[in-house]
Amino acid sequence: MLVSVSSICHPAGMGKNRGILLAVLFVALLGGLVWVLCRPSEPAYQGKPLSAWLKDLYPESKENVNQPAFVAFRAMGTTAIPALLRILQSYDSPFDRMILEPGRMQSLVVHFALVEKWHERALERSQQRWAASYALYALGTNAKPVLPALTNPLFHTNTHFFSGALAGMGPEGFPALIAALTNQNADNRLSAAMGLEWARSDLNLVVPALIARLSDQDRMVHFTAVLELGQLHAEPGLAVPALMEDFPGKDPELRSLILEALGRFETNGKAAVPMLLETLSDNDRAVRDEATFALKRIDPAAAAKAGVK
Repeated sequence: MLVSVSSICHPAGMGKNRGILLAVLFVALLGGLVWVLCRPSEPAYQGKPLSAWLKDLYPESKENVNQPAFVAFRAMGTTAIPALLRILQSYDSPFDRMILEPGRMQSLVVHFALVEKWHERALERSQQRWAASYALYALGTNAKPVLPALTNPLFHTNTHFFSGALAGMGPEGFPALIAALTNQNADNRLSAAMGLEWARSDLNLVVPALIARLSDQDRMVHFTAVLELGQLHAEPGLAVPALMEDFPGKDPELRSLILEALGRFETNGKAAVPMLLETLSDNDRAVRDEATFALKRIDPAAAAKAGVK
């Protein structure tokens, strides 16, 4: 009777299964402990970890090089490189890329909460990679150890690469960016053109490379080259005539962008004054407005004489 009662209360195998479960739990706990103890320590500055500084860095402008986050990464120096490189090399899944595609979320008939949450996380990871690129830019030439790791993705599709990091490395980073400007893939050319806006030196090489993209068959690459020439407003003897030559056409958006770029040269853009005066009577209002604004920045006296207020 005692045997039968024991068999009912403790079915065969229950003790064995319980032992296996305990063993699995022990291994899991041990694995978690090992991961916590062995994971790389996160660099910090003034008691604040790298991940927190990254959040402060995005989406601050690169032009404010004295912002606290830039100062923090310069102070952390090369100790920050491994963590930043891991972030840059973390690629999205195909589903992440799909839902991050402009307009893709709007095309879904039903917005599932799970999909929206996934979208938020994918966007957060994308922003984190932008911030990591900014951080490497802040390191400047100290970021040179990552050059081999970043150069290869620049020439391949379906990779998340932000070329501003290369531009911050100085002369050693430019050859890869300039070479990528002639890549067969338009997205790679676009990435390289956007990165060159961050150039700190060798503008005598950067500007001609961007001018060559004014004849690019891809509209976005063409537009970006115009925009970056204006942002850099360097080498006016080369850039201003090139932009003027690019101005005639039927695309009012492109023509407006060219005028905006010319205006950024201010007094160094005086070669464009006759063209701007003529454009004040353009058929397109947006083009006329940009011509007015550019003329006032480049030659206020000529603008006043033309009756521009």
